[in-house]
Amino acid sequence: MSRDYMTIGEVVQRLQGAYPDLSISKVRFLEEEGLIAPERTAGGYRKFAQSDVARVEMILRLQRDHFLPLAIIRDKLADFDRGKVPVELERSTSGVAETLPLVAEDDGPMPLDDAPAALGIPVSFVRELAEFGLLKLVSGESGPEIERADVAILHAAWDLRRFGIEPRHLRIYETFAEREAALFSQILMPAFRHKTSETKQRLAETLSELSNLTDDLKSRLLRRAVRRAFEDLG
Repeated sequence: MSRDYMTIGEVVQRLQGAYPDLSISKVRFLEEEGLIAPERTAGGYRKFAQSDVARVEMILRLQRDHFLPLAIIRDKLADFDRGKVPVELERSTSGVAETLPLVAEDDGPMPLDDAPAALGIPVSFVRELAEFGLLKLVSGESGPEIERADVAILHAAWDLRRFGIEPRHLRIYETFAEREAALFSQILMPAFRHKTSETKQRLAETLSELSNLTDDLKSRLLRRAVRRAFEDLG
């Protein structure tokens, strides 16, 4: 039986193509600030309806495109809930509210040769990331293609070049991600051996929560390590 909602991890995956900096922690923060209020399953997991995902996208757009602080965004959301569309989200020519897209119109693979025009990233850089295992190029009718799920990785890796961090430096993150996924599999698969629609749903929810917790742990461990590494400069 198909679900009529998304998990927090699925929301992040859905929107990261347009908002590469989006993370599970950020979505949780928006909830803590009272900007979104997803329902919960009987097990306590967040359930994001289409309207919840659209609200997250609205907040992200107001932050990215209009640089609005959360206090102002909160007021605009209150107006929106009363039926008033924020002026920032209205079409300048017709006054009709923009549709808030949840995903790009084309979710299929992107031809590698389109990367410079569509993403502003040279083909050589994409190939270098693929060489170090950070993404996988798939075979398409007209040549190599990039999976849409890897677009956010491309943007993040490209931005890191400003700090002198090259694809070869990023291999450690891919290696750790693979090991973490293997750990999750080792822990969870015995409990979800039977592939029914119900167990698949529970597995997705459990993975989302587990990823959330480990993301928080990794962030805290990194902050501690950075603090120790640079303590002499404090």
